Amino acid sequence: MPTSHMKVNALPRFLTLLFLVVFALPLLAADGKRLFASCAACHGARGEGNTQLGAPNIAGMASWYVSRQLANFAVGSRGSDNADRYSTQMREAAKALVSDDQRQAVSQHIASLPPQPVASSGKVSVADVANGRSQFNAICSSCHGSAARGNPTLSAPSLVGLDATYAERQLKAFREGRRGAHPDDKWGAQMRVGATMLADMKSGRDALAYIATLK
Repeated sequence: MPTSHMKVNALPRFLTLLFLVVFALPLLAADGKRLFASCAACHGARGEGNTQLGAPNIAGMASWYVSRQLANFAVGSRGSDNADRYSTQMREAAKALVSDDQRQAVSQHIASLPPQPVASSGKVSVADVANGRSQFNAICSSCHGSAARGNPTLSAPSLVGLDATYAERQLKAFREGRRGAHPDDKWGAQMRVGATMLADMKSGRDALAYIATLK
């Protein structure tokens, strides 16, 4: 068969695929907004979070990271530790999303939300921030980047904009083996190694204080 004829036959299939993709995107966005309504009960309509409920600020988080965490919660590779009531609560909530398509739709909606301001962790000394910078540059930046904006290639999310209470709670969970210990959570295991490289939680809090200065 002539090559030119094959190209002509392939064109309608390409156009059909393009049509499906172009028109599926608005539907996916609409589904994500609708499904996010249940998430908003804890995380807020703008994704701003609620510290009293232990729900972090998620507005603008990368869709690939949110989607992975939702899947981890759904299958139990995250949130199976009953000692962390907030993660257990999130695991149950994640089960409301019954398919990868739904998780992807919600993740894309969350990624589309404008970043929201986060509450300050309180007064920190210049020395703490300086120590935090040293800790971050020595341990965290190799995966999360020098500006803490993350690196999708290494599955390392952005750390900018995380509220301090949530970030400290997760860091502690990694260090204590309550997160990143499940055999199906290889990227969590990678973070667990990084977290244990910090000498103590004081060093971790200092690193978080430094990250909070990054915009």
